[in-house]
Amino acid sequence: MTDANGQRELAAILAEARARVAAGEAPDLDALGPRVLDAGAGAAAERRALAQLERLAAVHRARARVAQAPPRPAAPPPRPLRAALRTRPTIVGNLDVRRESRDAFVLAWDALPAVLDWEVRFSERADARSDYRELAVHELPAATTRIELPLGDRPFRVNVVGRGRGGRAVRRALLSGLTRETWGDRWQRRATAS
Repeated sequence: MTDANGQRELAAILAEARARVAAGEAPDLDALGPRVLDAGAGAAAERRALAQLERLAAVHRARARVAQAPPRPAAPPPRPLRAALRTRPTIVGNLDVRRESRDAFVLAWDALPAVLDWEVRFSERADARSDYRELAVHELPAATTRIELPLGDRPFRVNVVGRGRGGRAVRRALLSGLTRETWGDRWQRRATAS
């Protein structure tokens, strides 16, 4: 076989190997290797052709590994926005208020001689970015120092004002960011000017 015919034979063998790899099949090196050596294209051309066959076989093995690789673990689901924007209950004012129990939503405070009556306002907002909207106003006598709160999933605010002679505010507490979920959390006290 002439050198030119050998080159054409090597090109055909390599084309056959590439076609098998493209089809997802392994090139049969046991059958193609002896054909390369029988092509008669010369020792240098045969070495190059055998090296190309090895590279094609490596490409097929790499593709097979990628195809069999286990899927990457799914990314963890994003945290719900509600949890990211969770409001921490906060108290402002000069009146000490407390939970009467962790099970029932009852807010309590101590009676004060200077207070003649209590005004308790309930407000709620749709989400952490909305303004509070007033729900109810309760007028309580001086001896009543507890009230049950209608807590739900929305941020809730309680404004307790103790009024003295002439309706002047003597003591007050503003408790914001309450929900059923945050009722048992530690309440953060913020400083006040009064």
